[in-house]
Amino acid sequence: MTFSIVVCDPESKKLGVAVATCHLAVGALVPHLKSGIGAIATQAATNPYLGLKGLDKMSQGYSLKDSLVTSLNEDLAKDSRQLHGVDFSGNAWAWTGKNTVEWSGHKFGKNFSLAGNMLAGEKVLEACYEVIKSRNNEPIEEILLQGLKAGEAAGGDVRGRQSAALLTIKDQPFPFCNLRVDDNRDPISELEHLLQEFRRPYYQEFIDAIPNR
Repeated sequence: MTFSIVVCDPESKKLGVAVATCHLAVGALVPHLKSGIGAIATQAATNPYLGLKGLDKMSQGYSLKDSLVTSLNEDLAKDSRQLHGVDFSGNAWAWTGKNTVEWSGHKFGKNFSLAGNMLAGEKVLEACYEVIKSRNNEPIEEILLQGLKAGEAAGGDVRGRQSAALLTIKDQPFPFCNLRVDDNRDPISELEHLLQEFRRPYYQEFIDAIPNR
């Protein structure tokens, strides 16, 4: 149903999630981020509590892997879930349940994690990975967007496309960049348009004027 990218950018100290699917409003339930802690995506048979519990456990000092494994073990339907993420130190981990719809799988390494289900094949995640590897000196928002575009070009969700989202967080308790396309025939292109608007001076000036506390 979905493919997603989770990234930690040590240079900007930002965490980010980008996701696309053939389902309504993917940005509402899949991405979960907490400043200075980590970013998580929960998908397939989505259980948003896995993201919430995972970040809560990480905030208590548990490692990313321990937090996600513990959360999964409390879920009786974990074999139908996909769960992956990155912590603020760049450690990553991922889970793909045996009952998720093919093609499904994941890939993770330092500062990134990728996962997808109901995809055209492993080539979708490999295309996302090539973007992360080759564009690591670019802004995190651009890396996430280009990763989605590459995954879509490689086949994406076999059912088609309907929604997409891109969120990044730095040192605030909320994401300044929280872009969502909830229902569109070409959601990734529309997401690119929103990111262009996000970068325009008028909006950056608006963000700069928001209080720090």
